[in-house]
Amino acid sequence: MIRFLDDPADPRLACYSDLRWDANPRPECDWFIVEGRLCVQRLIESPIECLSILVESGKEAEAASWVDDRTPVYALPAEKIRSLVGYHFHRGMLACGRRPILGSVDSLQLNQSRPPVALAAVGVNQRENLGSMLRTSAALGIEKVLIGPLTADPYSRRTVRVSMGAVLKQRLYALKEPLAELSRLQSTGQVRTVVTTLSPEATPLDQFVTDDRAIILVMGGEAEGIDSAIEAMASDRVTIPMQLGTDSLNVSVAAAIFLYQLTSESDR
Repeated sequence: MIRFLDDPADPRLACYSDLRWDANPRPECDWFIVEGRLCVQRLIESPIECLSILVESGKEAEAASWVDDRTPVYALPAEKIRSLVGYHFHRGMLACGRRPILGSVDSLQLNQSRPPVALAAVGVNQRENLGSMLRTSAALGIEKVLIGPLTADPYSRRTVRVSMGAVLKQRLYALKEPLAELSRLQSTGQVRTVVTTLSPEATPLDQFVTDDRAIILVMGGEAEGIDSAIEAMASDRVTIPMQLGTDSLNVSVAAAIFLYQLTSESDR
């Protein structure tokens, strides 16, 4: 249903107002915003409800063709969209989606997954890094992701955009108490918790051998890494051997290397 608007202050557009800082959502917020044609399309293709679409005037017919008449498509002149969102917006369209409720870790089932690998992000607070990790994990077939405390909002505009909308098709779980919940999963005997670390005593990644247990790869924050108690609890501590005096890698780069190796091993 196309609606031509001219006033950025129209209350129907309130969810799109002042997006510049992409702040973490308030507890009562039950929606999120995606931007750009690709992410809007992927929102519509996903199981997540699309509440509305906002487009620059002239793009409304294309957007309306993707949804039924129950989903409003608002058209606004380009300069007024910029005024509304608070930055130099040039991607043509945005959409508002119903924020999914993250699943409980107790409902996580990994042995049926192919590959039987999940990613846990604990304290990854940079949206770009989280988005990149989500995109990589999706590319490698990893559908299930655990979101720990102090981790960036997986449905922030920037995270979704960097993930290229991959997060919209993944299943996310709230890891509220990482030490207790990961320990409980590990105690079933069906899950290995693999913590990434720079410790010289850790197993080099190229020497890590998978078995018939599922794997949760635990990635820590950019500055602090993994809490020492979680590292001590984990079934495996694994590291990437580095040369030429390199002492660390960006967390999203490290995650990509670990995930590729783990999924390759799991396929053998």
